[in-house]
Amino acid sequence: MNFFGNGIVFPFLVIYLHDVRGFSLTTAGLVIAASSGAQLVAGIGAGALIDVIGPKRLLAAGLVLQAVGFGLFPLVQEPWHAFVLITIEGAGSTAFWPSQSTLMSRLVGDRRRHNAFAVQRATMNVGIGLGGIVGGLIATVSDPRSFTILFVVGALAFVPDPGVSREEREQPSSYGTVLRHKTFVALWMLNFTFVAAGIAMLSSSRR
Repeated sequence: MNFFGNGIVFPFLVIYLHDVRGFSLTTAGLVIAASSGAQLVAGIGAGALIDVIGPKRLLAAGLVLQAVGFGLFPLVQEPWHAFVLITIEGAGSTAFWPSQSTLMSRLVGDRRRHNAFAVQRATMNVGIGLGGIVGGLIATVSDPRSFTILFVVGALAFVPDPGVSREEREQPSSYGTVLRHKTFVALWMLNFTFVAAGIAMLSSSRR
């Protein structure tokens, strides 16, 4: 549901900012980039925050921030309005990723964890794809109110937090521990290579 909402909004955000609000394409592009910048900065402390308040609370807070960020976009009049709201959305997105991964890891056993994350990735892609289709059927530049519908569509789903065992709490965690995990680092580098290659081909494509 979260990615369905993202699919409805993100593909049409530049169109909204440029054709409806009259911002330049450069400004509209910078607004999109600001979301990634906010995610990068906020992501530094997201994992530690999970240890303090728990993944379920952080997940709920992240979804609320995303809803606020997107939901107020119909009120945007000046570029700085868009930058503030997209920064709020980006911070919410940062809270979403590690908290939902932590919850899923606790909800499924070790033997089923790889299957659960594989299904999660597939359903996320389905969600964002369906969201883009629905958004395309709703949005039209000739009727700016149609973009309001895109921004107010959202959903907040709650899942149980099974908690963490005493043994898990006592295990030290740090970025250094992660970087010393050779299997994880190798998998991350492989994923990064494929994503970078795919995005590069998309960026260099011509009509």
